[in-house]
Amino acid sequence: PSDHRGSPAFRAYNSFVYPKSEGALANAEKAGRLATVAQAVCFLHREQKAEHANWLRNHDRTLAEADAANPGRFPLTLVLDNIRSAHNVGSLLRAAEAARVESVHLCGITPAPPHASVLK
Repeated sequence: PSDHRGSPAFRAYNSFVYPKSEGALANAEKAGRLATVAQAVCFLHREQKAEHANWLRNHDRTLAEADAANPGRFPLTLVLDNIRSAHNVGSLLRAAEAARVESVHLCGITPAPPHASVLK
């Protein structure tokens, strides 16, 4: 997650740097307020990173459990030929992984990883 624009840490930072009212501006200019906001931003950022790490652990465990329950892949080959939209290719690759498709072949002008839109 390189995009933190909607994160609580970013919102706390923005509310301090860009106060929306006179009262918020007066509160931001109080002595010691900068240190308090900085601590809050650090805490919220650490909390977000821990939540993401927890999600990854659970996601990886879920994939491992799925492999144990059904170790084989479906004998299906998906051929993506001249698909222009990188978003559609990424969506199809994720769906193929979830459906446990045996192989996916990209041909023609079809964008392939590590194209940023495919990886999204």
